[in-house]
Amino acid sequence: FSEYLEGASNNKAIEVYNPLNVTVDLTDYVIYRYNNGSPTPTDSLFPQGTLAPGAVFVAGNPSAVPGITAVSDTLHTITFFNGDDAMELRYRPTNTTLDIIGIIGNDPGTNWVVGSGATSEFTLVRMFSYTDGELNWAVSANEWDVYPQNTATFIGSHSGASCCLANASSLSVSACSSYTWAENAT
Repeated sequence: FSEYLEGASNNKAIEVYNPLNVTVDLTDYVIYRYNNGSPTPTDSLFPQGTLAPGAVFVAGNPSAVPGITAVSDTLHTITFFNGDDAMELRYRPTNTTLDIIGIIGNDPGTNWVVGSGATSEFTLVRMFSYTDGELNWAVSANEWDVYPQNTATFIGSHSGASCCLANASSLSVSACSSYTWAENAT
């Protein structure tokens, strides 16, 4: 996750950033919301399309202000969180959790503390140097820049660092005088 906006009323959004050097298929991912300490998902979002390197996918609340809805790729109930609901980003092909906001199965009461703020009534933007998700909330809680409630300045783009996939290359020789080189072949 690159941004978590939990503002007043319905001003809410969740943003996912692609730090890779390749386009990703969003259908390989799912976002889950776990309400009030539930150990099982309360809602889910199965994004569609692709996400280019350095691009973001934004899910906004359908009743948010135009500054949020205008940059949202989808308007969805996944944003019906209120500070005490854990969020999870999962890679579907391997059923691997990539990132978590909060602690699944734990109800913190009102919210989880994040730096000088919290998961309720603040906008959280992942710090530039963090490109990987974090499964340990005690660690992740220190990876966010905290902004006042309803700060929508950053939603729709992320200036995070990029990383890259290991370059796998192959060489297939078809004759002594010719060859085919496939860059980034798998």
